[in-house]
Amino acid sequence: MARMTRFAEVAAVRGAERHRRARGLAERCLEALGVLGYRAALIGSLATDRFRLHSDIDILVESRVDPAERAEVERVVAGIIRGAGIPYDLIFACDLTQEQREAFEHDRVVASRLREARAEA
Repeated sequence: MARMTRFAEVAAVRGAERHRRARGLAERCLEALGVLGYRAALIGSLATDRFRLHSDIDILVESRVDPAERAEVERVVAGIIRGAGIPYDLIFACDLTQEQREAFEHDRVVASRLREARAEA
């Protein structure tokens, strides 16, 4: 029983550290994209505090982008997250149906709210 408790403690610590790193990476991505003039938001488990040890970072690019801009957005995000050991999904709103966009809108978080959450922690 004690061994299981120790395992749970280690998993909790690892999960909390991974969550902290993921939020920091997501914040950096959103800020970098904003500087370049792209509107983007965090969605999914990280946005709704359901992020777990095997979760990924989901970023919704709300700006309409052409193929060259899409490549730029992908390079920026990959440059920030690459090597972190945390997978990510880059979702472009212009590729979604209206119903899908509305579903994502429910749990979207912008960079300023990520900074506020970090300050409160």
